[in-house]
Amino acid sequence: MNPQQRITPASDVVADGFVARTFSPEDANNYFTLLLRTPRYQHFIRYYGLAYHQGAWYITHNANLVQGTSPGIPFQTTPLLDYSSRTTHGTVVPQRRWTPTDEVDFRRQVDGATLELPIFFVNRNGGIGFRLPDILRGRDRDLHNAEKFAPLGGSATAQIRINWPGYRSWKRQINTRDETHARNPISMARLMKAVGTSLNNFFRECMAHGYVATDPRWQIGSGRITQDHVKVIGVVHVSAGSWMPIIQLTQ
Repeated sequence: MNPQQRITPASDVVADGFVARTFSPEDANNYFTLLLRTPRYQHFIRYYGLAYHQGAWYITHNANLVQGTSPGIPFQTTPLLDYSSRTTHGTVVPQRRWTPTDEVDFRRQVDGATLELPIFFVNRNGGIGFRLPDILRGRDRDLHNAEKFAPLGGSATAQIRINWPGYRSWKRQINTRDETHARNPISMARLMKAVGTSLNNFFRECMAHGYVATDPRWQIGSGRITQDHVKVIGVVHVSAGSWMPIIQLTQ
């Protein structure tokens, strides 16, 4: 059988999905169990009837139990959980999933929080992710659902957190509502620009201060990894008010 034609089981979401490639397979399993509020003694894949179709995993059962709190976002009967990293080219940047260090904050912001499903930036042609230089230049005309509300939950602000391997944890606050009288959620295009700007600021800070990565494979700087090598796939809701970007290298 041609490798491209192999049957992809639902369980591959914790091996080949972008979330798994970012957080590790073991932690992706933990994260999805938490995200989907999986009942005790159940496995999220079986309980939610996860199904793979054309490069993505969808929730086919009990979808009403996993909907978030974003205002103005229509209910989806088969919500998308993750895309396969095999549908793109390039290394997904591994990151440690950010969580509060204080036990009380962890219970309130993670265990007791309503987390939104991962958000992906999809091209109108079906491709996943956008190059960072294109995002910074405002080239979002090919972003699918660019003017739709971004499902970020009900808060007015959010933290974009980056745990680039070999560097200290980094964060930037963004507004998640627009400037209209109604204070609507920001659009998908505006979210992608905010995430791209956050990544760009992180890179510029690392290069300006000459930070040295504890793992030289992930060193940021001239002649190493720069903004030109980065593709933004989407963002993952890791705690109440905190999102982490899914990052892929184009080389």
